[in-house]
Amino acid sequence: MMEGSVLIGVLMAWSVIAIGASSPGPAVMAIIGTALERGRGPATILALGVISGSAIWGTLAAAGLATVLARYGQALIVLKVIGGLYLLWFAWRSLRTARSDAPPPRATGITARGTGRTWWTGLAIHLTNPKGVFGWMATIAVGMTPDTPGWVVIIIVVGGVTISAFFHVGYALLFSTERAAQLYERARRPIQYAFAAVFGVAGLHLLKAPLERTTP
Repeated sequence: MMEGSVLIGVLMAWSVIAIGASSPGPAVMAIIGTALERGRGPATILALGVISGSAIWGTLAAAGLATVLARYGQALIVLKVIGGLYLLWFAWRSLRTARSDAPPPRATGITARGTGRTWWTGLAIHLTNPKGVFGWMATIAVGMTPDTPGWVVIIIVVGGVTISAFFHVGYALLFSTERAAQLYERARRPIQYAFAAVFGVAGLHLLKAPLERTTP
């Protein structure tokens, strides 16, 4: 059974993944555009490609961080600073989107035909987006301390990929109807404000420890 502090760290890490996976970005907008233009099937295949990319980034980030953190405790401080600044940047971007009069541009759809090409398109969208690797780095940093057992990283990654699958496939299913897209446009501002608040709190949480260590 997990200790209380370990469980809280895992839940916080999963929360960051949930907000990141549900936040409108290149991958999500491509899934939405494909769902509206080509239907549920192609959008789901595209989502599976995105999920595969998320699994790759998560595995690589976890493997690298586990090795570094096992040897250098100070590396976690650097990681928390990078992750915290990244999350604060994402909070600012969400806030800017919420305050904008123009909604974020929608993807025009994926023109590639065939299951394989659609899956590869989703994979490429995620692997070429820096948000993927930095998001996973921030996620693992939230859920770990220098004393956290290595198996906890596996739980964070497996759970995170599952959460990513839930949201990305969910978008493919949800936005297969025009009605759903219209409802999202109406609720865009409060949703983006919520994203900004959650990312802001998570970012400040990451920066709290490094700031306390440098304060005399």
